[in-house]
This record gives sequence, structure tokens and C-alpha cells, in this order.
Amino acid sequence: MNEEILSFVTVGPQAPRKRGFRWATERVRYYNGQVQSNQLLDRPIRFWSMPWEWLTTTSRSKMIELFNRASGMTRTFLLKDWIDYLCTLTDWSFTAVGGETTTQLGKSYYVGETETWTEDKTRIVPSTIYAPTVKIDAAVKTEGTHFTLDDSTGIINWVAGTSPNGALTIGQVVTADYQFYFPVQFDFDEMVESEHQHGFYAIDNGIELIEVVE
Repeated sequence: MNEEILSFVTVGPQAPRKRGFRWATERVRYYNGQVQSNQLLDRPIRFWSMPWEWLTTTSRSKMIELFNRASGMTRTFLLKDWIDYLCTLTDWSFTAVGGETTTQLGKSYYVGETETWTEDKTRIVPSTIYAPTVKIDAAVKTEGTHFTLDDSTGIINWVAGTSPNGALTIGQVVTADYQFYFPVQFDFDEMVESEHQHGFYAIDNGIELIEVVE
């Protein structure tokens, strides 16, 4: 992870916006014709493809600034996905084994299915934009009183509140409602722009973003 350069892309892309998932599979074919598939990732890597047409001068300047401050594919910044940006109280839970003083926020996908997986969420939308709801055994806990939350790591600290607090006890269940960003990088090093008419621009090659797993 390099430098966080902007909260998220604020220049609105035009439709169609595309998003996808990428797995990594190693396949070994034996002499008897059988094929063994080895899963190399525990969860998919996301990517986004968005056309950027008819940008105003102001929007064009923001996009050029973002690309050049990121040094193309070099630096990481934050993207708020237009579909997957919220974890609800039913999307994730953590059951304490006892003694934990911190908890890493996460989100589970396809809850209840055999193919479910859970991802750590390390880039949390600040409480000034979307206040998180954190519960222990369905009882709401107050940020600053019962815990602190590091927005840059997604880690809850249970002993950092202003009231006497301590480690989780065995069997306690933590749930949370919060919004998050995806750390991303540009998937290209060259951006080409055109001026369709005075004051209106387009990014000819579109914007390709790839998720960075921290």
C-alpha cells in the first residue's frame, strides 16, 4: 500500500459502468486425462471499467489530477463502489474466543451458502459521513465511550474508550453496520484525452481500476 491520495473518485462516470471479479486457478493435467484445479486465492479480486465522456473542464481537471498524483499504476487510492459499499448487521459477525482487545471489521459474502467467504475491510468511511453501528450481543456500543475505530485499518479497539473497558469475553458476538471503500490502483500508465468541443472532454481509453488487497 502506498499513498492514499484521494478519498474516492468524485468525478461521475457515464454508463455503462462495469465491474467484475477475478480468481486465480492453477490447472494440472495428468497423463491419464484427469485435471487438478488448485485455487490460489481465498477470495476474488475486483476490477472496474468505466467510460469517462463529456467531462466539464472542472471534472476533467480532477481526473487528470487523480491520475498524475497516483503516478499511473504506482499509488493506491480509495474507491466507493456504487453497489458494494455497505456492511449491514447481518452481513458479518465475530464470535470472541475470549481475551480479544481488538476486532478487525469484515464483511461476509453469500452468507449461509457453502461458497461463502469473509473479507477484512480496512478502509472505513469516516463517521462524519456515515456513522457506524457496532453491537456486542445485540447491544449498541458507543464509539469514543466503549471503543475506538481506526478508519484506515478497520480495527476496533475495545480498551481505548473513555469508560472502563476491557477485552471481549468468550462467546460474545460482535456485529457492525458501516460503509467502506476499496483500495484501488489504475490498471494502466497512459491516459489519453480528447476535447470534443470547447470545454467538454473525454478520456479516450476509459478508466480501468484494479483492487489492491491489503
